[in-house]
This record gives sequence, structure tokens and C-alpha cells, in this order.
Amino acid sequence: MLRNRDEFREDKAFEQLTEAILDRDQARTTDLFYGMIVREGRSIGDALSAVAAAEAPFVNVPCHINIKDGNIALTNNDHTLLGLRASACLMPYLPEKYRLLPLLQSVWYIGAGLDIWNQLLFKYPGRYATMKGVQVPPPEYGPVVWLEDQKPIKEAGSLEERLHSYMIATMTGDSKRCHGLFLGLAEEPDAREALKETIEFLGLIDIQETVIGRKARNTGHKAIRARAVTDLADYIGWEKSHGVFYMGVPDMAVGPLYYSLYDAASVLIGSEFEDAGKGLAETNARPLPPPQVEDLIQQMMVADGKTVWQLITTHLKNGISIRSLGDTIQLAAAELILRTTVARQFTNGQHPFDYCNVANNWLRRSKSPYKARILYLMANFINDVAHENNLVNSVIEDEIAGYDGNGRTPQALLGELDDAIMSLDYAKSTAVANAYLKSGADRRPYMETVALCASRFQDDPHNQKITISTFEEYGLNSTHLKDRLILATPRLLAGWVKMPGERDCFARFEREWIYT
Repeated sequence: MLRNRDEFREDKAFEQLTEAILDRDQARTTDLFYGMIVREGRSIGDALSAVAAAEAPFVNVPCHINIKDGNIALTNNDHTLLGLRASACLMPYLPEKYRLLPLLQSVWYIGAGLDIWNQLLFKYPGRYATMKGVQVPPPEYGPVVWLEDQKPIKEAGSLEERLHSYMIATMTGDSKRCHGLFLGLAEEPDAREALKETIEFLGLIDIQETVIGRKARNTGHKAIRARAVTDLADYIGWEKSHGVFYMGVPDMAVGPLYYSLYDAASVLIGSEFEDAGKGLAETNARPLPPPQVEDLIQQMMVADGKTVWQLITTHLKNGISIRSLGDTIQLAAAELILRTTVARQFTNGQHPFDYCNVANNWLRRSKSPYKARILYLMANFINDVAHENNLVNSVIEDEIAGYDGNGRTPQALLGELDDAIMSLDYAKSTAVANAYLKSGADRRPYMETVALCASRFQDDPHNQKITISTFEEYGLNSTHLKDRLILATPRLLAGWVKMPGERDCFARFEREWIYT
């Protein structure tokens, strides 16, 4: 059985964490979390379970868009959830004494990530209000609970029928019903794999046609939100993941919801393949040849959307495997980052990369007959962002040419890389990283260096999230250009805008929490 909120209240740590979170005391919340693991000897999973349950009621929103002064305003709320997932996954890449750092960064952020809806109305203090340049005074009231907790709903019918009911509840925006149906299914261990595949599929197909000229931007967050739910449930244990489910599952049904692009991909593939592409995972086994890998990447940067979709269709008809195409599309997502030079535009590259990472993870594991359709969504997202930011030409060649790394040892290069990232010099970071990768030196120390840099920054979970996404894709990519995936990481870490106080948690870590 799944633990409910009343059962969590029996844990003294849960009440302490809740009090600290509602006080927005980031240092105390983090120290309590640290103490559960180091001083009390609890598992990381148990500590994550408690902190997720404590914050869960206070991080959802009633809608992902609002209207202010006649204009649409985006309201994204899931960074606390995404941070816990990213940091848990990033831990193995860090040197031993820094293993807890990314987790502590994610817990530190929680107090700044409450009630985003009211933060953007300047009625509640936190990171989003600060980002808009407004210092909201501490309120006399707590954050609003926008989505109430639900009890499991057990329906009659086969597993397939119950999963379908859950999907429809999500797609119709019924957050209460989809939450209850999910919990009812999650109570059954034999249903969990199918439930994981279903919630991730729902996240992947909920993506809009274009972000160009839009303030209502879904940016693929539904997909990474769904994966955060399933990854954390696997890490913590499904029975103890009440808070994770509360944060992520009902929010999958909160609007706006976008399914038109998936509809278009389904119509296209239905018209081009006799079986609507359902057998392509079994029939297509050829890898995309290197010249065509490079061509597809470039086409996603410069061609129109129709041309890109036609090219994917052609490759599928020629027997190219879904995995090979997914790996190539992921490289194009890295190319968005590698062609970006404007600080705030780095967000436009990292979101397609994370979306494609979730998609590829799903494609590698899923038995769904609809896998080929997701390729079209991945490619559209990248192509759309490339046009939004006019990323026609590669820029890193000049940056690389301006740096001479000859004669430097791998250790010296890693020292320079650390300095370049932490000084927020994206061009030098890219050049030094390229010199290290071209040298053929061991990738493990490189990953440790980059992961530690990512974990020193606060500023919500994007730094840790893009790092684990790039590392994972590097480890699984089948193309000759896979190094470009981890070349993109230091560029984004150094280039993406940082918020005031982004190194406060790291300073506290080195004083009080570092392993000795």
C-alpha cells in the first residue's frame, strides 16, 4: 500500500521540514535534510520521501498561464520536483565528498519555489518574484494549496481499460480524477511499469507546435515532469512516494494542454505507412550513416518544418532505426546550445534537450507501437527553437580556434575548465572542453569536473538537470558525434543566466556539510 499524508505526519522530521519550508528558511530546511542522512543515518530515499511529502501541497498551480495587463503570462511550477530528480541522478558522477551537494542544492531551492502562481502576482515571496525584480515582504499567510490531495480510486476493468481512463482524465484536465486513478494503479506493483510508460507518453505528447512569438510556452516540461515522477518513485520506492505523486501527477492535467502536434504526426505517419508505423520498431534496424547524421542535424537548424518531417519519413521508409534517428535528433538539440551566444536564450536550447532526453529514454524502454511518432515531435521542437533564435550558423569554430591547449595535461585542462565555467565564460568553457575531449583523455574526470561546477550553482535545477541529461545521452548515443553532447554542458552552465545568491548553498556546504 502507498503511504498517505497522515502516515507521514507520524514522522517528527516531516513536521520539522514542513515548518522550515513554510518559514522559507532554506538553510534550516537543508540542514534538517542533511541531518536525516548524516546524523540520523537514514537512507537518501527516506529523506527524499519526507521532504517531498512536506513540500508537495504548496508547489502546484491552478493553471500554467495567467493574464496580466491583457497579456498572457507563463506560470511554470515544477522546478522543485525536477531538482530532486536531477540531483539524485547526478550524485554518482561527483567525487565522494561532494555526493550530497546536488541534493542539498535542490532542497535549498524549495523555500524559493513555493506558490509560483502568487509569486508572479507579487503576493508571495520567492525566486520568481525576485526574478521579476520585485521583493515581496513576508506574508502573514502561507502558500496557497491549489490542488488538494486525493485518495486512490479503484475502478473495475482490465489494466488496459484503467490506464485508458487515467489517460482521458489527464487529457481532459481533470486533475482530481487523474490523481486518484494514478494512485489506485500505483498501489499495484504489477501495474507500475505500464503506468510509468503511460504517464511519460502523456508528457511527451503534450507539446505545442511552436514557441515562436508565444508567452504560453509548454517547453516540454510535461515530459520531464512525468519522468521526474517515475524516476523518483523508482529511487525512493513507490510505497513512500506520496509527495512525488502529489507534486507531479495532478499537475499533468493542469492546462493549457497541447495535443495538436501529436495529432498531426499521427495523421502523417498514418498516411505514409500501411500500419501507421506501428511495426517500425521491429522492421527498421539500420543506423543512419555519418554523412546523413550530419545532414539531418543541419536540416533541423535551417530547413522548414515540413522538410524536416519529410526527411524523417524518408529515413524511416529506408529502414533507419528509431533509436538511430532519436540519437541524431538529440545531437541537434545539443547543436542548439552550441550555437547560442545570448545568455537568456540558453533556456531555449536546454528545454528541447531535456525533452529529447526524456523521449529517447522512453523510446529505448517502451514497447509502445507509437514510438516512431515521437520522433516528429522531437524534431519539430528543435527546428522551431532553431528558427526562433536564428541559429543558422555554427559559432564554436572561431571560439575553439582562439584557444591553444597544446602542451597542457588533462589535469591542467580540467582546472582551466573549472575556472572558465565558474567565471561564466561560455566561449572559453567550450574551447577548453573541446581541447580536453579532442585529447582523448578519460571522460570520467571530465564529467566529475563538470558535475561539480553544475552542483555549485543554485538558481533552480536547470544546471543539474541539463548536466544529467547530457551525461545520460552521451553514455547511450550511437553516433560518431556523441562528444558534442557533453561539449554542450559546460557551455550552457557558463552561459545560462544566474540569479543573485546562486553560490550561497555551496558556501554553507563547504563550511558545514561537506564529507570529511
